[in-house]
Amino acid sequence: MKILFTGCTSKQTDDDAWKRARVKRIDDSSIICNSLRKQGITVDRKKVKWGDDLSDYDLAIVGMGTFGSNNYSGDIFNAIYVLSKAKKSCVFYEDWKINGNMKSYSKMLESGELEKAVAKKWSNGNYFYGGVDNPNFNLEIAKSVIHNLTLGWYDALIPAFDWGNKDIVRKIIKSKNIYNVDLSPYVVRNWNINVKPDYNLRKEKKYMLASLVDHRSWVKKQGLLWETVYYGAKSIKDSIKLDTETDVYNECGKYWGILCPEYPHSGSGWFRIRYIYSALQRSIIKTSLNDLKALDIPYKFIENLSDQDLRLYAELQRKQIFKHTWSCDIFDKKIKDICGSLIQ
Repeated sequence: MKILFTGCTSKQTDDDAWKRARVKRIDDSSIICNSLRKQGITVDRKKVKWGDDLSDYDLAIVGMGTFGSNNYSGDIFNAIYVLSKAKKSCVFYEDWKINGNMKSYSKMLESGELEKAVAKKWSNGNYFYGGVDNPNFNLEIAKSVIHNLTLGWYDALIPAFDWGNKDIVRKIIKSKNIYNVDLSPYVVRNWNINVKPDYNLRKEKKYMLASLVDHRSWVKKQGLLWETVYYGAKSIKDSIKLDTETDVYNECGKYWGILCPEYPHSGSGWFRIRYIYSALQRSIIKTSLNDLKALDIPYKFIENLSDQDLRLYAELQRKQIFKHTWSCDIFDKKIKDICGSLIQ
C-alpha cells in the first residue's frame, strides 16, 4: 500500500511544520502519517502540483479547507487536482469550521465567482491562490471537483471520538462514508502527559479557556459567575501565552471548570483534546448540552455544587469520557483498516 498525504496547509504537507508553530502541538496529519509508517505503509506527505504523476499511489488522503482563507489559499487548488486525478481518494476535514468550508465551495459555483477567485492577486502581483498560474491548471476540472465536494461525493476522514452522532457532521459535509479517528492517545504520548497528576492540589473555582480563537462572546452568553481565565488568544489583552501542549494540560489541573465552546456540529463527538485533559486532571468540562447528552452526562450548574459534589461530578464525567477513548494500538489498527477499506 502506498499513500499520498497532501492538502492545503503546511501542517498537512510537511512532516516538520508543527514544530515551527506558535503552540508546538503535534498535528492531526502527523499522527496519522506516523502511525501508518510505523506499520510499514509507505506514506509520501508532500505538496502536489497540477500535472504531477500520481499513478504510483493506491490512495490519496487530501486535506481540504476554506476558499477565501489565507491559511488555505496556497495549495487548495493543488489539493483539488489530487481529488481529480488519484485512483482512490478521501477528503480529510481537519478544521472544525466545516460549515465555512461547505459554504465557500457553494459560493465558488455561483456565476463568475470561481473565475474571480482564480484571477485574484496580492499587492505584489502574485496570485492569491497557488497553482492557478500552472500551465496544466484546468478551471473546468476544478469546478467539477468543487461541485462534487458540495454533493459529498468523496469519502471523508474526520478527527472525532467514537461517541456522538456522526449524522450531524454528515448533514454538513454530505459524505455518505465518514471515518473518525480519536487522536488523543498520540497527543498524550507525544507530550509525555502525566496521566496521574497530583490530585491533592487545590483547584480554583474559576474557568479556564485555552484557545487561539476569541470566544468571549460565547462565554458572556453562559451567564457564568466564576472568573474565566483565558489562554492563547492574541486578541485578548490579558490572555496568558503557553509554549507547549504540556503547559496547557498542566494549567487544566488548577481549575474546576474547563470551558469548551459550542460549535455548529456539537453532539457529533468532534475531537477536542479539552475533554481528555479535563478528565485526566479530574476537572469538569463545561460544554454544550448536545455534547453532554451524547456522552450520557447530566447537566449541572457547577457553581452551585459543594466541593464533594464537584469531585463526584468530575468523576462521572471522567468515566463517561474514557469509556470511548482509544489507545495507540487501537488507533494504529483503525487507521490501517480505514485506508484498507478506502482502497477496496
